[in-house]
Amino acid sequence: MNFSDFFKAIKQGAVVITVNQRLSRHLTSWVEQALVDEGAAVWASPMIMSFDVWLLQCWQRRFDLQSNEASASLVNKTLLTQEQALVIWERVIRQTLGAELLNVPATAKAASKARQLSLQWMIAENAVNDISTGVDMASFNQWHDAYKDELNKSAWIDRAQLIKTVSELVDQDCLLLPNQIIFSGFEIYTPTQQSLHALLIEKGHQLSEFSAEAATNQTHVLKAIDRKEEVKLMAQWARERLDENPDNKIGIVVPDLEVMRESIESAFKTVFYPSVVYPVDVPFEKPYNVSLGQSLLSYSPIQQSLRLLQFCSQPITFSELCLLLRSSFITAGQKEWGQRARLEVVLRKKGILSCSVKQLRNSLQAPKDDESLCPLLLKCLNQVIELLEAKPNRVLPSDWVQLFRSFLATMGVQGDRVLSSTEYQVFQVWDDVLKSFSTLDEVYSVITFETALNALRKILLERVFQPETPTAAIQIMGLMEASGHTFDALWVCGLDDKTWPQSPNPSPFLPLAEQRNKGLVQSSAEHQYQHAKIITKNWARSAKTVVFSFSHVKDEAVQTKSSLIEGYPVITKKQLLQQLPVNPIEHRVGNKNFKWIEDVSGPLLEKSETVRGGVSILKDQAACPFKAYVHFRLQTNALQEPEPGIDARLRGSLVHRSLEELWTKIKTHKALCDLSVDEQYELVKAIVTAVVQTESKRTAILKKALGQLETERITQLLMAWLNIDRQREPFEVIATELKQLLSVGELQLNTIIDRVDKLPDGSLAIIDYKTGDCSINSWFGLRPEEPQLPLYSVFSEGNVGSISFAQLKKGQTQYQGLTDSDDHFSTLKNLADKKVKADYDQWNNQMDHWRTVLGGLSDEFVTANARVSPTAKACQYCDLTSLCRINEQITQRAAEDE
Repeated sequence: MNFSDFFKAIKQGAVVITVNQRLSRHLTSWVEQALVDEGAAVWASPMIMSFDVWLLQCWQRRFDLQSNEASASLVNKTLLTQEQALVIWERVIRQTLGAELLNVPATAKAASKARQLSLQWMIAENAVNDISTGVDMASFNQWHDAYKDELNKSAWIDRAQLIKTVSELVDQDCLLLPNQIIFSGFEIYTPTQQSLHALLIEKGHQLSEFSAEAATNQTHVLKAIDRKEEVKLMAQWARERLDENPDNKIGIVVPDLEVMRESIESAFKTVFYPSVVYPVDVPFEKPYNVSLGQSLLSYSPIQQSLRLLQFCSQPITFSELCLLLRSSFITAGQKEWGQRARLEVVLRKKGILSCSVKQLRNSLQAPKDDESLCPLLLKCLNQVIELLEAKPNRVLPSDWVQLFRSFLATMGVQGDRVLSSTEYQVFQVWDDVLKSFSTLDEVYSVITFETALNALRKILLERVFQPETPTAAIQIMGLMEASGHTFDALWVCGLDDKTWPQSPNPSPFLPLAEQRNKGLVQSSAEHQYQHAKIITKNWARSAKTVVFSFSHVKDEAVQTKSSLIEGYPVITKKQLLQQLPVNPIEHRVGNKNFKWIEDVSGPLLEKSETVRGGVSILKDQAACPFKAYVHFRLQTNALQEPEPGIDARLRGSLVHRSLEELWTKIKTHKALCDLSVDEQYELVKAIVTAVVQTESKRTAILKKALGQLETERITQLLMAWLNIDRQREPFEVIATELKQLLSVGELQLNTIIDRVDKLPDGSLAIIDYKTGDCSINSWFGLRPEEPQLPLYSVFSEGNVGSISFAQLKKGQTQYQGLTDSDDHFSTLKNLADKKVKADYDQWNNQMDHWRTVLGGLSDEFVTANARVSPTAKACQYCDLTSLCRINEQITQRAAEDE
C-alpha cells in the first residue's frame, strides 16, 4: 500500500494500528499535513493508534453493542492496571517459601513479563523443558497458579490477557469495528496477533499493511576510532544536514541510548551550541530531541515531593533537609531564599545530624518580640504539624492520596516562581500517578503511611516520562523506535559485531526449547539474527541518505563491523563531512586565530583595606595562592559539616580554654612543682568542669553524659601534660592567648599566641597547642605548611629563643620544637639536629630566611596572586577543589598527553 491509498483509506474511516506510540504520532502528523495540503480547514481526527492503545480502546467499548450470554461474564470483568498486577505478583511471591532471599519487586516484574510472553507466544503452561524443569520454572509455575487464582477469585483480567479478551469479544460480535484495518511498522507478529488477524478476516474485515519507503537511497558504512569519536561525527553530520536544508527530517538511532544518552546530549550541545557552557543554558526549543523517557523518580519536582512526604512521616538526614531548604519546590522558596541559606548555616553550627518537622519548627521559633528567620516557612510547618496530629495509622491507598495532597499543598510544593514547561508537565503526571495509586484499593487492604509511600515510590520509579517538546528536525531514538518511519537522512550508530545482532536473552521462567519453537526473538542467536536482518534492511530503505557506523574500539576491546552491514560501501569521515569536529573554543571565538591568556591575578589589596584571617592568610598562600585569595579576599568558605558527637574544632577549643585558665592560676614552674598530685588533679578537674559547663550553654550535647565524658577526657589529658611541664627547666608563663598585631610587609595580621614562657636567661619560648598530629619539619621550605610559629619567632617583640608545638594527644603528649637555648629548654631540638630538615643550621640565619619567605608570601597576597598552584598536600583537605576544578585540569592534561 502506497501513501496515496493509505491516505484515501484514512479519509474513508479506516483505523491504523501501529507498532508503537511514536509511529502513530508520526503518521498522524503526516496525514494531517496532507489534509492541509489539500486545503481542508477542519477534519475528524484520524484513527491512528498503537496496538496497545487499540486493545485498550476495544476493551473500553465492549458495552457499545448488546452482549450475549456467552460474553456476559467476560465484559463484566475488571481490567487491572500494571501497578495493580505487580502488587498481586509481589504478594503471591512473598507468600512462597524462600521469598526472603529474593528481590521481590524485580522478581515480580520478571514473572509478569514471563506471563505476558507465554500468552502472546502461546507457550503451553505445562510444557517440559528439553534440559530440565529447573528451579526457576518450578517457582514461576507456583507463583503463576497463585496469581491466576487471585484473578479468577476477583473476576479480574490483566493487560497480558487483553489481546485474547478482545479476540473473544470480536468472535462474539460484541465490538463495532471499521471495515478496513491497516497495520504499520510491524516487523514480526506474535501468534496471538496472527490469530486475531485471521479472526478479523473471518469476520469480514479488510486487513492491509502500510510501510513507507524513501524514493531513492544511498547507504554507507563509517568506521570510527571509538564511541566518543563516533558520537561527535554523528552530531556534526546532523548539523550539516540541517544546514543544507532546515526542513530535513533527520533520524538518529542509538541501540544503547539509555547508556549513551549523556554522551549524545553533550556532543549535540557542543556542536549546535558551542558557546553555551552549562547544559541548563541550552534553549528549550532545540533542533534535536532525545526520545528516550526517564523514570519519573529522576525529576526534581518528584524527588522534592517524596522528600516532603518523608519529612512529614519521620526525621530525615541533614543532607536531605538541606535539599529541602534550598529547593524552589516549597512554600516561599524564592522569597525566603537568603533566609533559608542562613538557617542552614545556623543548623550546621548546631551539629544537627537529622531533623523532624517539629525540630525544624522549634529551630525557627524566635524569642518574644523577635521575628522568625523564615516566618513563611514557620507558618507552613505549624499547619503541617496540625495535619500530622490527625494522621491515621492505617487506611486505604486512596485515603493516603488525600493526605498526600493535603501535606504537599500545605508545604506549597510548586513553590512561588513560574514553572518551566517541563516542571509543569511533571506535576501533571504526578497528579496522574496519585490517581493511579488510588486504584490500588482493589488489591491492597489498609496500609501504613510508610507502606503507602514505598508503594508510591516504586510506581514512580517504573513510570517512564518524556516531556512534550516542540517538534524537532532531528529525532534521536532507541533501537526499535524508528520502525515504520521515513527520514530525509538516517544515521544508525553502534553496529559492531558484538552489539548487532543483540545477544539472546530468553526468559528463565519459560522452557527454552518451547521459546525457540514458538519463535521468540530473544530466545536464540538465530532468531535474533533473522530479526536484526529485517530491521537492518528496513533502516536501509527508510531514508534517502543512510549511514551505518561502528567504533573500532569499545571498552578497550577491538571490534569490527556487524556482518549485517557487510554489503554496504565504506565511506571515510572526510568524504562524509564537510568539516570535521573542531575545538569548541574555536567556535566560541569565531575564528581559529586566538591566543591563551593566563589570568591569575585579582585586584590589588588597598592599603586601607583590612583583611581578617590572621596567620591563616599566609598558611593558605603558601599551600595554594588561589586558596588564600578565595578564602580571604572573596570571603568564601565551605559550609561546616555536622558530625556525630563533639567535633575536633570544639574539642581543641575546650583544651585551649582549659589550659589558659590553668596557667593563669599556676603561672610558674615552681608553683606547679609545689602542687601535690591530688591538689593538681582537683585544680585541673575544677577548671575543666567550669569550661565545659560554660560551653554547654551554647552546645546542648555537652549537657548530657557526653559532656561528662569530655570533662574526664580533658582532665586526664591535662594531667599528663602537666607531668611533661614538671620535667622542664624552670620557666614563668608571662602570657596566655596573647593578642598581637604583626606587620608583615604591607599586611597587618591579628594573631593570638597560645602561650609565652620566660626562661632563666631572659629569652622567650613561644608555645602553640596542638591536639592533633604535628611536625616541626612543616616550618621549612619556600612554602611552609605551618608558618605560624616561624611568624611569631620573627615578627614578635622580645628575644624569642625557642618555638614549639605542645602536642596534647593521647599517647603522644610531648613538646616538638626548636631552641637556641639548650640549657633552659632541653626538651627541644636545635637546628643542627640531623632529624631537623631546616633551611639553615644557625638560629639567626634561619630567622632571616623566615623573614624573607613570610614577607614574600605577604607580597603575593597583597598583589592578589591567585594562581592555582597547590603544594603536594594542599588538596587533601581543601574545600575549594570544585571551584578551582584542579581535578578536571589534571584529567584534561592526561587526555591531551594521550
